[in-house]
Amino acid sequence: MRTSCSQGNTTCKIPIMVLENASGFIFEPSTFDPATGERVGNWDNIDERIKHIALIPLTILILITNFIVLTFIAANKKFHTPTYIFVASLGIADMFVGCVSIVTITTRANEPTQNLCLLRIGFTVASVMASMLSLTCIAIDRYIAITKALTYNLIMTRSRTFLCIILSWIISLVFGFSPLMGWNNSYYGHYCSFMYVMTTSYIVVLFIIAAVIPMSLMFFIYITLFLNAQVHIKRIQAIENLYAERKNSGLFGISKRNLRSVKTFSAVFGCVVITWLPFMITTVVQIICGDSLCFLKDIVGTHLLVLGFSNSFLNPIIYAIGTKDFRSKVKHLFRIEITPNSFSFLQN
Repeated sequence: MRTSCSQGNTTCKIPIMVLENASGFIFEPSTFDPATGERVGNWDNIDERIKHIALIPLTILILITNFIVLTFIAANKKFHTPTYIFVASLGIADMFVGCVSIVTITTRANEPTQNLCLLRIGFTVASVMASMLSLTCIAIDRYIAITKALTYNLIMTRSRTFLCIILSWIISLVFGFSPLMGWNNSYYGHYCSFMYVMTTSYIVVLFIIAAVIPMSLMFFIYITLFLNAQVHIKRIQAIENLYAERKNSGLFGISKRNLRSVKTFSAVFGCVVITWLPFMITTVVQIICGDSLCFLKDIVGTHLLVLGFSNSFLNPIIYAIGTKDFRSKVKHLFRIEITPNSFSFLQN
């Protein structure tokens, strides 16, 4: 085993073997005090520096944009519908991601105790999982709105909507804070990074519950809706041509509005895939390959984590562009012009 220490220095860069739950070893290159054997700082890690610098503007954008979305929903009765109640839940989850980012910036992933580390990561996992489950609820809501249009209001009642949200948050909090209750690596080297403090079993279960199942369900729902969307549009257009005087009737408006909302929330789902899938795939690769790809741990906990966090900023941006009511509110607030040609794929 090779070590690298300069004479006169008080720290050494040494590779060590960390025992994980008495079942295997993880190769963990790090900076340690040779007297105590503990990691003495992470700020010299270039990946950590990039992460914290990127998180500063990203955190500000996450908090501002989601606060605006939540304010719009709370202040306008038009938005007090099941769909936008789910959007509000998504906005709250995204704001929690921003709040956790503030703590991450402050501590520089160097919490003094393992419990504080697990507390921060627990809030992160719970927030991201709640965001994913809220998106799943939105997809199910849109599916019911399109396929059960006549009975939608009877199915998606306010009480059922809030029940879905409460269950989503309970599941998220339970999984998020399970490591704090004991489901974690017993060793803590004063480096609070997801891949270093979580057990392989926890990561696998979390990956299935928080990513594979929700994303597969959303993909199936949106593909199904898109395959039928053109049929609905052609039927509506045919009826409008026959009854031109009823062109602006409520039935046609609701149908078209539902189809537009499917496109908007499909774009939100696509954004989730783009921002979080690299993190998930790399995590799985690291687990499968083990020590041979140890460097992926730092990439997962820094660059790819920031990419995933950016989803919490992009969600409200997509609402503002893809939803007519939100567009008008944003234009009124900022006195800006969002043209119909901008991101037209969300609006047609």
